[in-house]
Amino acid sequence: SGEAIKKEHDKKVEVLRKQEIKGTNYFKIEKCKKEIEKFASRMMVASQAMHTTSHEIERLRESELFPQLLEFIKG
Repeated sequence: SGEAIKKEHDKKVEVLRKQEIKGTNYFKIEKCKKEIEKFASRMMVASQAMHTTSHEIERLRESELFPQLLEFIKG
């Protein structure tokens, strides 16, 4: 889920901060940065999927459900 991905992203950001403060090996820092980028990319995909789903629900509501409701009300 998007929330789980965000939590993992935030954890990795905290790990990166600690590594940078400690002066951890360059390659470990770069590896952590790549993992953060991966989580950021996954969050973007999840966000786009939610937007697409929301848009489709709105389209269905307006094009199919609302007209059916009006027909039902008219009897």
